[in-house]
Amino acid sequence: MANIVLRRHLSRRAFLAGTGAALALPWLDAMTPAFAGPSKRPTRSVFVFAPNGAKMDDWLPSGGHVSSKTLAALAPHKKNVTLLEGFAVDGARAHGDGPGDHARCASAFLTCAHPKKTGGADIHVGISIDQVIASHIGGETRFASLELGLEPGRAAGVCDSGYSCAYSNNISWRTPNLPNTKETRPRAVFERLFGDPDAVGNELERKRRREEQKSILDAVLEDAKRLKGKLGKTDARKLAEYLDAVRALETRLEKSEAEVPIPEMPEGLLTDRSYPGRVRLMYDLIVLAFRADLTRTVTLMLGNGGSNISYLHIGVPDGHHNISHHGKEAEKLAKIQRIDQWHVEQLARFLGALDAADDGGKSLLHRSQVLYGSAIGDGNRHNHDNLPLLLAGRGNGKLKSGRRLKGGGNTPLAEAYLGMLKVLGIREKTFGDGTKALF
Repeated sequence: MANIVLRRHLSRRAFLAGTGAALALPWLDAMTPAFAGPSKRPTRSVFVFAPNGAKMDDWLPSGGHVSSKTLAALAPHKKNVTLLEGFAVDGARAHGDGPGDHARCASAFLTCAHPKKTGGADIHVGISIDQVIASHIGGETRFASLELGLEPGRAAGVCDSGYSCAYSNNISWRTPNLPNTKETRPRAVFERLFGDPDAVGNELERKRRREEQKSILDAVLEDAKRLKGKLGKTDARKLAEYLDAVRALETRLEKSEAEVPIPEMPEGLLTDRSYPGRVRLMYDLIVLAFRADLTRTVTLMLGNGGSNISYLHIGVPDGHHNISHHGKEAEKLAKIQRIDQWHVEQLARFLGALDAADDGGKSLLHRSQVLYGSAIGDGNRHNHDNLPLLLAGRGNGKLKSGRRLKGGGNTPLAEAYLGMLKVLGIREKTFGDGTKALF
């Protein structure tokens, strides 16, 4: 039987504990102390990295429109999406280090710093924006931050023109010398957040059976009566009190379990190992983590720097990195656009799930800020300005959305990050090459 600490005021960290599983509860009214005023709901931050840039003429809207061919799936969320145009990540540029743009693209995306070109242990880039956030608010949740990815990679060795694989395979950096290793297996993410998926599934089945069965005490009641007749008055009284207490607790547990459902596992968690299935699962797991307030800061790499994943499910058998060197060939450009569009469709699905999740009278999308994009513009030119970027969510009402926010072509993306910090009430004068908050 699942156990829950029952009291008038539930801790924000209260959880259901069953055999082999610890299941966090969503934010409940019972977690607000009696006689307290309205609680301040937290703001969540998500950073999604897309490798290899984009087909920019189909990404950017024409005229005064907010939508485009690639971004069409975001139409239902246009009031909650801001396009960031004309922004750059200077740290991803060569600065005399020659080739290695994909390693620099990934490592500089959230650090806005230039990585040291090395294939050894002396890696150095900068602290990423998600870890700046985690250092300020991470102590308020079970997990200070959550690092996710879709493509595993080597922790050591050289992956891109003399740059350590650590640069290509990580966007979250706890210190300038230490990346946060990402988890690429949805099942492992679920297990970390909620417990072993098989045990959770068993607990759900046990819960369904309990609803159809009589109290477990009924099966032993006759034995308890016989035992009572063999006990002295004091022990008999203790046994009766104990049985009454267990019965009362069981009743309270049954009521609590009816009111607080155990989180269901995302569909396909235990079986779907395909790339598109895992993309959807990772997004679903972020929603679950936010609903349970297990973390408020998440990074997601849709692929490593220079990712060469194939997209057979949308008719693109070619490796992504290979066709990103398109040489202006129409066929390759069309395939790149299909990949870009598919990823935006998955993002739209994720935003829809956030928008459908209530969090104290507002949606999780209202209470979030989701940055999506890349530190490469056109994969053929390997430019690091005029990047494909967007910011979704309302930041708990502190973000003005539904617009095109235009930089000057080389406006530091770090200024947007300073703005995201400001939304969270974190005041930093500088970050990377940014010296002012964009909003």
